[in-house]
Amino acid sequence: MALLSDLISRVRLELGDQPSQFTFNGTGDGVTTAFSLQANPVDPSTLQVVVNGTPIPTPSGYTLEPDIGVIHFVVTPVLGATIAVTGLKYRYFTDIDITKFISTAITQHTYNRTDSYGSVVTINTIPPVEEYPVSILAVIEALWVLATDSAFDINISAPDGVVIPRSQRYQQLTSIIQQRWEQYKALCAQLNIGLWRIEMGTLRRVSRTTNKLVPVYMPQEIDDGRRPERVYLQNDLTGRSPAPLYGQLYDIVLYQGDSFTCEFDFPFDTTGLTFKAQIRTYPNSPSLYATFTITTLSTSSTLSKIKLSLPKGSTAYMPVRAFWDLQATSATDSNYEMTYIHGQVFTVQQVTVE
Repeated sequence: MALLSDLISRVRLELGDQPSQFTFNGTGDGVTTAFSLQANPVDPSTLQVVVNGTPIPTPSGYTLEPDIGVIHFVVTPVLGATIAVTGLKYRYFTDIDITKFISTAITQHTYNRTDSYGSVVTINTIPPVEEYPVSILAVIEALWVLATDSAFDINISAPDGVVIPRSQRYQQLTSIIQQRWEQYKALCAQLNIGLWRIEMGTLRRVSRTTNKLVPVYMPQEIDDGRRPERVYLQNDLTGRSPAPLYGQLYDIVLYQGDSFTCEFDFPFDTTGLTFKAQIRTYPNSPSLYATFTITTLSTSSTLSKIKLSLPKGSTAYMPVRAFWDLQATSATDSNYEMTYIHGQVFTVQQVTVE
């Protein structure tokens, strides 16, 4: 699982775009409402604005243009007012910009790709070994933005014969981009991932009676008495694209015979919603294995928390692979029903039993 914060930090490290602190001091003239912080781009989450010793909130007190470093006060500072602004600035991009680069890189890197269970590969399921190649691809996106900006620079020639080759910056950036592409391509070829991966398939027999693939099992030694282990092979070479995601994808890993709990956050008030979650052999299956106990931990307009739990008795006979989802219905609208989270359930077989 890749964390967005880790990817942002890695991209900043590769670009040399680490945050640095800045301080702006100004004086109000009773007319001006917009002040240049003389630093850009600015991190809005770290900004502290104080006028005459009084902290000013946002957006009721001021608004910020983070890319150009300009602050706009809602109420004009009075004549002689002391304005103090502190925060973090960057060299090239804000976190919002880098998030866009990372999102584009992940979309390209995982295009038309599923895991061995048929789920679309997302940022939540990217293996750790692929985090660095994704970061390189995001860096390439960022470098192209810088190269486009430098493409408008022209050489300066002075009357005394001095020449300032401003176009050389564009040449250097495109050279770095080419080197980064070669680095990304080499990693993709060695790990067989990303845009340069080789699509491989395992020839499997299809049953003539059911038109389904015949299961494949791990080979075992002749004296191995364990139950055969099913192998779920990646099956992308079928001439179709992965199904589009609807709602959040979250796969659950259980240990047979153990109790299970997990928490989910919602960026809105869930008051009035009734949640329900079940585990079945497959979607629309008549076989119901378990129903989660759902507890509301907290609710607010910006963050609500619920907890899903299962007792040990519900996981004792869970299949190796199953499906689940989390649905919500409204107490005020009988026609409202929404599936927010769905995924698969994988059960690790227990060894120690009573």
